[in-house]
Amino acid sequence: MFTTATLLEAMDSKTAAEEQLRLAVKSKTVERVRRGLLVSNHGRFKDAPIDQFEVVTALDAGAVISYHSALEAHGIAHNEGFVCHFRSNTVKTPFDFRGIAYRPCGPVGNARSKIIRSSASTYLATTKQQTVIDCLEKPILAGGVEEAVRSLTTFVYLDVEKLIDLAVSAGVSAISRVGWLLSEKKNEWHVSENSLAQLESKLGSGPYRLGPMTKRSSTGWVTRWKLILPEDKEEVESWITHL
Repeated sequence: MFTTATLLEAMDSKTAAEEQLRLAVKSKTVERVRRGLLVSNHGRFKDAPIDQFEVVTALDAGAVISYHSALEAHGIAHNEGFVCHFRSNTVKTPFDFRGIAYRPCGPVGNARSKIIRSSASTYLATTKQQTVIDCLEKPILAGGVEEAVRSLTTFVYLDVEKLIDLAVSAGVSAISRVGWLLSEKKNEWHVSENSLAQLESKLGSGPYRLGPMTKRSSTGWVTRWKLILPEDKEEVESWITHL
């Protein structure tokens, strides 16, 4: 994978390089990922699989894999996704390539991230704690509420204190959703009652929602967290992954 700028820098003649590139694209020995980014489709590279996170990093080394794509990056996604969501300060236009929809979802901002290394590439993805905040806030970008809950509760370990700090910074809606999730995973994630009480003390009057409003007549209610669930309580609790 290479950029047009890198190719032009390596060639003595810009005009000759552009002509060679045009011919290579026409003959399909080079495939255009999007404007400015290309991949070899010749020899041992012909039809070779392309890692979606490598594509994002090639476009913007500072991009942060987010939402459902972060669930995949952490290896906990319940289902495979075909949309790659990422935060970027430079890439703002969506594009599709080889069956994957690449969708920038705003600037990096203060999103917490970490370096993840795979056999194919090294890239930035949101931390476990940031991923929880993101997916509960915008489950539509995480495959829906059920997918988000099933996936997030697959985490074996979370830094509960860091998650609480992020929830408090994100506001009362995040406090409600995170408080509910921590309550459901209290034993497995070793969440103390003091930590839950700390969150509960910062709740407003509510009510809050897990996911967008729906037309369903059956919804659930969690009194402690003043949280409206998208399905009845028993159904939503069945989405919790217990390890």
